[in-house]
Amino acid sequence: MRRFLWHGSGNAKVAWEQICKPKQEGGLGIRSLMITNQALMLKQLWRLIQNDGTSIWVEWIQRHRLRQSTIWTYNGATGSWGWKKLLKLRPLLQRGVIYKVGDGSSFSLWQDVWHERGPLCLTFPRGPVITGLPLSSPLSSVLQRNQWSWPASTDADIAEIISQLPPTQPSAADMICWRSSSGKFTTKSAVSLIQPTSSRIFWEGLLHGKFKIPRHAFILWMAMLEKLSTMDKPWVPRADDGCALWWFV
Repeated sequence: MRRFLWHGSGNAKVAWEQICKPKQEGGLGIRSLMITNQALMLKQLWRLIQNDGTSIWVEWIQRHRLRQSTIWTYNGATGSWGWKKLLKLRPLLQRGVIYKVGDGSSFSLWQDVWHERGPLCLTFPRGPVITGLPLSSPLSSVLQRNQWSWPASTDADIAEIISQLPPTQPSAADMICWRSSSGKFTTKSAVSLIQPTSSRIFWEGLLHGKFKIPRHAFILWMAMLEKLSTMDKPWVPRADDGCALWWFV
């Protein structure tokens, strides 16, 4: 299959992006190594924001890298190549997590992504000065009896922050969930988050099933994508009276 799809330099019949799509979207369902690698890297970041106490790596990063900051606001220029690659995945991580506010004791007011605007110390750097709440303040600093209680201010940015406050969970602890049906991180759900989706094809049933011949299904898949060479198309008359369906037999 490799020789058939990629024969020679610059002669690829089907792009890897198409091959790695799910079968219901017109691909072969082969998992992309790049996307899988990113999903596994997201798993490390997920363990970091969950403060996984069973991981020596998480404990070391918290103590020697992040220190008083969070993964969302860390901007250190030092670190290994792998650590810098992890930091570049923070926008993807932010798309996948949901911060559910409880008593506010576990979240940072200015450095966590519990708000729609992301870390408030980045989108609203004057916040600690205007409100009088230091950068290290927990979210509970603006909560009283499970209700929001921000310092009075006429600042427009503070008014915008207050207008977009998320709901709280009375008598509940803070919780970080993943955007999945279970709320827990899985590599499969991370791959779905990263991989762009396409419209569902109508001819999937022609290719997959108990009584389908894989070699014939593969050629039909190529034909539906209009990637077959002219002389390989079964509906084009051939001088040798051959049939393209015998190509892989």
